[in-house]
Amino acid sequence: MAYQVLARKWRPQTFEEVVGQEPITRTLQNALAAGRVAHAFMFSGPRGVGKTSVARILAKALNCEAGPTPHPDNTCQLCKEITNGSSLDVLEIDGASNRGIDEVRDLREKIKYLPAQGKYRVYIIDEVHMLTDPAFNALLKTLEEPPAHAVFILATTAPHKVPVTILSRCQRYDFRRIPTGVIQAHLAKLAGQEGWNIDPEGLALVARAAEGGLRDAQGFLDQVVTFGGDGVSTPEIARILGVTDRGALLGALTAIIDRHGPDLLSLIEALYNQGQDLGRFYQDLILYARHLLVAGLHPEARHLAAVADTEWDALTRLASRTPAVHLHNLLSVLLQGEEELKRAPQPRLALEVLLLRVIHLEPVLPLAEWLARLDTLEKRLEAGPGAASESAAGERRPRPGGPVAGEPAAAKPGPREDAGLPDRWQAFLQFVQEKENGPLYGKLAQCRLVEMSEHCLKIVLGRPWNANGARHEARLQELVRTFFGPETTLEIEVEAPTTPKKDPAAAKKPLDMNQLQQQALEIFGGEWLGAAPGKEEPE
Repeated sequence: MAYQVLARKWRPQTFEEVVGQEPITRTLQNALAAGRVAHAFMFSGPRGVGKTSVARILAKALNCEAGPTPHPDNTCQLCKEITNGSSLDVLEIDGASNRGIDEVRDLREKIKYLPAQGKYRVYIIDEVHMLTDPAFNALLKTLEEPPAHAVFILATTAPHKVPVTILSRCQRYDFRRIPTGVIQAHLAKLAGQEGWNIDPEGLALVARAAEGGLRDAQGFLDQVVTFGGDGVSTPEIARILGVTDRGALLGALTAIIDRHGPDLLSLIEALYNQGQDLGRFYQDLILYARHLLVAGLHPEARHLAAVADTEWDALTRLASRTPAVHLHNLLSVLLQGEEELKRAPQPRLALEVLLLRVIHLEPVLPLAEWLARLDTLEKRLEAGPGAASESAAGERRPRPGGPVAGEPAAAKPGPREDAGLPDRWQAFLQFVQEKENGPLYGKLAQCRLVEMSEHCLKIVLGRPWNANGARHEARLQELVRTFFGPETTLEIEVEAPTTPKKDPAAAKKPLDMNQLQQQALEIFGGEWLGAAPGKEEPE
């Protein structure tokens, strides 16, 4: 017997043997068992996922001598003929080469004849989206009301190209891409039955290269065994398939995270000397960077990355020492550089420059940290030159994490013992400005310190406080205890305003803009910008 490739030799012959399409096969089996088989089906999905195989199994299930049955026996004469492709009652039509209206008219003339042996005449039209518009129009009436003995199975990889009028007359089943792990397990089963010894990592490489198509995976496995024999190694598989070795991808990401340019350039040179496609290497690197990002999310995200267990452990260790926001930025820059690499006249040079640029990416700080830094900078600028010298001296204020070993502990806020009454008051004002810069500091700057004892501080307000005075007074008491000590209390006195007698004959006093500006700043805070362009401030 002539040699058969794996895709033909191990083509599924029953619904149970179909890999990765359990929802579809279960639905069809239930329809056969209940006698609710439609007259037209639409099988859509990517290449190599089982559309034609399921169509043939459905044809056998309808015409089996024990059927219609969800479990064709594959031993009767009708099942064997359908398997061999010699059945007169199952017609497979290539839509790409029989796409005209004449072929459809011929089909309409022959569909009225009864089956030769079985119970149904099954028409399997592959790549149905290749039919012309007149051919689709000629098929409409037949597809809507076919004879009772006719069943149509339309298969396509591009359902969006099929007219809506055709889709509405069919039961549609969308075949999905087969998961990489499922393909790898199936390939391991095939290798065991064939007596081949292939490493699991090598099979995983083949499964990933298939991109969800089992037929492609079987073809790649056939090619690998033909090249390397029964015991081909993982690096040889990577070289045969033209994909990048996973060790090279992990090494490239490690060099990027560690900011080690020489290792990265040496890796690119080695790949170039081996004849690797640098564009394919970059695409694989982007996908591997995505796996690195997934590894940094949560251990439960393991199923989202199609990598071996050893690779997952290495990616998890690498992600644990890198901030997640930096991994996001890294992947974004790699994605943006893909189009740049495609247009480059010198791919190797463009790849080296691009990856070196990625190495020198600065880690992205969270927004909250940036806001905290800006807030600190604003306070230092508002405090004047004294705050800058204080910052240069080493931040005398206490740190959140406590003093660093080997450094003297920062002094707590408070007045110097040798300072006089005015100096103590000015030091307290500066402390309040750092902590509560705004209306409270503006009000306190209008006050006068009249007396300071061991546990009491007495001030006189420049003018009565507004409705927020109670809240400001409570906050001021807290700041006094923080600066002078927990036992210190604050006494506030208000000078009784003197109300002069109004002189009816006296002229009305003009408005003082400087005083109005100062009051507005005390209440609202912020900065006085002056009048708008083209307008003058009132006198």
